[in-house]
Amino acid sequence: MTAHIDDELPRLLSGEADRATVEAAAEHLRGCEDCQQELVSALVAHASLSSAARFAPDAATPVHLVDQPPAELPDLSSVFARVRAEAARAPARRWRTRWLVAATVAGVAIGAGAVTVAENAGSGPSARTVALAAYDRGRTSGTAKIGRDEMRVDATSLPSLPQGKRYEVWLTDAERKHLQPLGWVGTNGKTDLTVPPDLMSRFSAVEVSVQDVNAPYQYSGVSVLRGTYR
Repeated sequence: MTAHIDDELPRLLSGEADRATVEAAAEHLRGCEDCQQELVSALVAHASLSSAARFAPDAATPVHLVDQPPAELPDLSSVFARVRAEAARAPARRWRTRWLVAATVAGVAIGAGAVTVAENAGSGPSARTVALAAYDRGRTSGTAKIGRDEMRVDATSLPSLPQGKRYEVWLTDAERKHLQPLGWVGTNGKTDLTVPPDLMSRFSAVEVSVQDVNAPYQYSGVSVLRGTYR
């Protein structure tokens, strides 16, 4: 492999690189910011092409003759340049790039060429756990792990609901005069939610309600969990 991973990116993203190349690339990425940015750009471009293939298959999917090898990968240098320029204009989001690089390095090292990106919501150093006590018609408790702009709700203790009903997470103020819906709880009793810090600062508590998915979208008036985070 060369000093940088530019020439290896196509093989790394396609899964064709051997294990030695993958491990060398992962080691190099840990200390080279230039290659980290190049990898992020490549991932964005790769995702864009994948989306094009999904939503416009006739336009994006190449047609190969049976007796001819597949065409070479397209020149994506212009796409990479545009992504890098956009990243440079948004320094406040650099921490997201750092996280993406770290997760990608882990995915490359473990997957032998298959890039895997997985976020651990609410697991950062500033994350804190808020107890959700039984409230209103609730009889069990839960937790909400809150990070800088994310929340992981564990409501696995709640009983199963009949068909047509779902648990939903809300932010509320102390007087419960204002409620902000955040999202549904999964069928496994858990959910990971993105919550902007400015929105979190406008409220003070987390609440879980029982909602009828077929009814007009508004608070049902039936809650089962509630916890104050500030």
